[in-house]
Amino acid sequence: MKNILMLIVAFFSCIQLAQAQFNFKQHKVEKGEDVYSIAKLYGTTPEAIYNLNPMAEQGIQPDTFIVLPNVVTPPETFVEGIVFKKHKTKKKETLYSIARKYKVTVDEVKKYNTFLDEDPLRKGDILKIPLPAPKTNKVIRKLGGSKKEDVTISKKDTSKATKIYTVQPKDTRYGIARKFGITIPELENMNPNLGEDFPIGIQILVPALVSDESSNTDQKFKLYQVMPKETIYSLTRRFEISSDSLAILNPTVKEGLKAGMILRLPNLDSLETIDSGVLMNLENRISYPETKTIAVMLPFGMDKVDFSEEETLKEHIKKSKLVRLTIDFYTGVLLAVEAAKEKGISVDLNVFDTQKSDAVVAKLIKNEAIEASDAVIGPLYKKNVEKAASLLKSSNTPVLSPISNTVSAKYKNVFQTKPSASVLEDKIINYVKKDTSNKDIIIIADKKSEKVKQKLKSAFAEAKVLDPEEENFLKEANLIEALGDADDNKEIWVFLETSNMQLISNVVPFLNARAKSHKITLFTTDKSNVYDNESILNTHLSNLKFHYPSVQKEVSIEERSKVYETYKSKYGVLPNHYAIRGYDLTYDLLLRLGSSFDIYEQASQNFTTEYNENKFGYVINPEGGYTNAACYIMRYAKGLEFKVVE
Repeated sequence: MKNILMLIVAFFSCIQLAQAQFNFKQHKVEKGEDVYSIAKLYGTTPEAIYNLNPMAEQGIQPDTFIVLPNVVTPPETFVEGIVFKKHKTKKKETLYSIARKYKVTVDEVKKYNTFLDEDPLRKGDILKIPLPAPKTNKVIRKLGGSKKEDVTISKKDTSKATKIYTVQPKDTRYGIARKFGITIPELENMNPNLGEDFPIGIQILVPALVSDESSNTDQKFKLYQVMPKETIYSLTRRFEISSDSLAILNPTVKEGLKAGMILRLPNLDSLETIDSGVLMNLENRISYPETKTIAVMLPFGMDKVDFSEEETLKEHIKKSKLVRLTIDFYTGVLLAVEAAKEKGISVDLNVFDTQKSDAVVAKLIKNEAIEASDAVIGPLYKKNVEKAASLLKSSNTPVLSPISNTVSAKYKNVFQTKPSASVLEDKIINYVKKDTSNKDIIIIADKKSEKVKQKLKSAFAEAKVLDPEEENFLKEANLIEALGDADDNKEIWVFLETSNMQLISNVVPFLNARAKSHKITLFTTDKSNVYDNESILNTHLSNLKFHYPSVQKEVSIEERSKVYETYKSKYGVLPNHYAIRGYDLTYDLLLRLGSSFDIYEQASQNFTTEYNENKFGYVINPEGGYTNAACYIMRYAKGLEFKVVE
């Protein structure tokens, strides 16, 4: 464990040292970003970025770093006393119309959006609109009442005493009203200037009699008024709570249950119905907080490192992409353990270096700490996962495969946390099948994609099928014939199934050119890394509204949770997809263990969980083990953004 921590320290010191030696900042390019969007983000100009990064004029690629002047405005600017609302510019909107909508001046809009000094307003621009915080006067007007009916709260009138509450992320009118024991109309009466929007950070009036402690625990519990003829038995059935637990939460029930009593009960209102069952927030259902023992088995490759030589350690990290991936994933695991502890779940974490070896895995599993674990995260490689699962099968220890989705299904204790190719294929096919009216479907697939081509042909019997010439290209005449004449009442949905760079670079530009006259949408069941090649222009994919199934969703800067900033403050850089996957997978596992007797009991239920970039909805594999059947459908949108479609 000590050596692994040394490895992590060396890894991040390499990054921080490079940044400290120069009076510049670094920015890691995310998918969909270009120089223009990065310049807007940091309050600088494209010219300033090009001066420091001449190669950027040829285009920038995801996961690469560009240098920024150290004097740029930070991405997030906090201004005392001002609440900001994000506004995405729509077609035909002007600065004047936007300013008038929010009752601010054009100059105020420009003040907090400095890129408008250099560039005109464009559709899709994200603006920070300054909004004044509501005045905390004590005059409250009844809903629908007149000025004569205004009520002034006095200090002696404690039943109507108020305090200031700052709206938090994910707060809703219903949630706040419930938290403070009032109705939504009462909340609106107390805040007559509350508009349709509910921006994070705005301050509102709420009853002062509800303590902060009860507000915090409200996420786990709710207040419930007993209805006539209700009994303790009916309440225990309805809220899935034992009579003993009900009595502990509400000692007064020992004296008898009466209509009108206000009880504290488990909160079951966090469920939202979705296609794969229910989307469940397990943070509200923790009932087994005792210490969880988790084993983490990852290929750190410490057998190749001389820990007495710091330079050797750093060289090991630089040379090995696998080690960097492993460290990224593991730092996410550590952050999730801290988050779980904040929720009351204690964790005993044991870490083991598999060294990519089946023999090492077998030797490690002789360690009783692994066999006695509540669950094992890892190993990374398929063969190592199968080895661990086979050796831990007798003890029925759950083994969660973090990356590989092709582990043999014969192991009943394996959880494939990454959706399989079949799950992804079914996801996009079922999405398209929902509405095929007035749509022509075209299938383009090479020989390597024969299996999925047959699957598509079975799903869309009327589809036109085009076979590539020599696997590398399609004749333009064949594509023109398949598309037919332009028709405003008809859409053309094209499935492109290949990982061949030449074929993709042949088909995509042609479809993009035809998109000016035809309504074309491009789909694939497998977005391979080939689509990230600089030869495939993101602008073309955006024009074609490119849809694809994905294990992880792309998260915009505006959508990032506090996990991203917590990670950055701890390690000095923003987390990549592997770090976030390590966090999401581990946090989900710990919440599942904290809300049920074991993970098998949880997996037998039909529900899905969702965190920063990943979903988890386990289903029983008929051949053995469990598969994650939850994934996303992503779409390239205008402005080179990624949108979650489903």
